[in-house]
Amino acid sequence: MRTLTYLLIFLFVCLVLALVPKAGVYNWDPHVIVPATAAMFTLLVWLIARFIGTDRTALEVLITASFILFFAPGSSIIFARDETAILELGSQCIVPFFLTQYTRISRKNFRRAYALMLLMGIFCSFTHDGITLPLCLAFLLLAWQRRSEFFRLACWPMVAGWLVGTILQFVTRGHIPDLRPDIVELTSRTAMVVSLLWDTKVFVLAFWLTLWFTTTHWGRRELLFAFRRNRLVTYSLLFALFCVPFAPLGIDNAVTSVCFFAMLWAMLLCKGLERRYMRIGVKNE
Repeated sequence: MRTLTYLLIFLFVCLVLALVPKAGVYNWDPHVIVPATAAMFTLLVWLIARFIGTDRTALEVLITASFILFFAPGSSIIFARDETAILELGSQCIVPFFLTQYTRISRKNFRRAYALMLLMGIFCSFTHDGITLPLCLAFLLLAWQRRSEFFRLACWPMVAGWLVGTILQFVTRGHIPDLRPDIVELTSRTAMVVSLLWDTKVFVLAFWLTLWFTTTHWGRRELLFAFRRNRLVTYSLLFALFCVPFAPLGIDNAVTSVCFFAMLWAMLLCKGLERRYMRIGVKNE
């Protein structure tokens, strides 16, 4: 049933891309760019649903696809029907794939693949300006919390690679932050980024969902459950918000970073709503 759901998503995106008029001319053959874009979007839905855990039923997969379509940063580029759509979707696919692999292989032995895992961490970190620093700080915090067993886990080369990629990001692109920032400039930049965040749908949704959950007993229990089940997303969102005043990699990247992790956090909270009102996944968790 889930396979048919992914096929339905693929066909729906193909239909929309084929029928909605395009401004300008196609840079690529539409017979290539339309199915390629639809396939990349379907892959993104599969990866995020697998990482968040919303791939158990067809309804959850459809909700995940709708959520990504309306709330994912840069989702409007999907309908550009050119190489930018492919590059944007490809970039977004790499992140949940990396996070899934980090979570999945934590307890396995992949000594022969450590070099590949190290390179994968460097590549993913170096090519994703917006989420590089918050995710790096989240990795380091988790590594500290598991320091007694960290180097016995299979994921440590990926974390080391992400740290190397983050350092390269700052060194090679001239983003080394000022250790003594001007307070006036810091305040102005923070106000600007917060103003931009309040204009984004996904940040407002994540904020009000979190606030609503804190007002009820079951909501606070779900917040604690979401934190315990996926500390990586929680820490990354908190560090992304912490980095907002400094915006070390640029204001646009700071906004993108917060929105990306806010989307994942909102999806985790929506799982709590499913358990509360629709009883989806109650027996499995």
